Amino acid sequence: MEDLVGSMTLENPANRPQIEEVLQRFKSIRTSLSEGRLRSTIISRKVPKFFGLVQRARQSFRTIQYILSFHAAIPDPDLRYASRLT
Repeated sequence: MEDLVGSMTLENPANRPQIEEVLQRFKSIRTSLSEGRLRSTIISRKVPKFFGLVQRARQSFRTIQYILSFHAAIPDPDLRYASRLT
């Protein structure tokens, strides 16, 4: 993901990838990761343990809500892009 963001933020706009390439690369990254990995909690190691536990609990609760309501871990870029074209 860092490579994708890095290429999208190049100083010279001519060197940046076209949106179609960005979507393809993002989709490739997205499909290479498991559902569990996509839904994993991201917490800084600098956060004190107690706050980390609270953040994990909140994330777990939200994840369960999203799973039960059939929300994707990360939206499908093809569907979002296609909806803007219509």
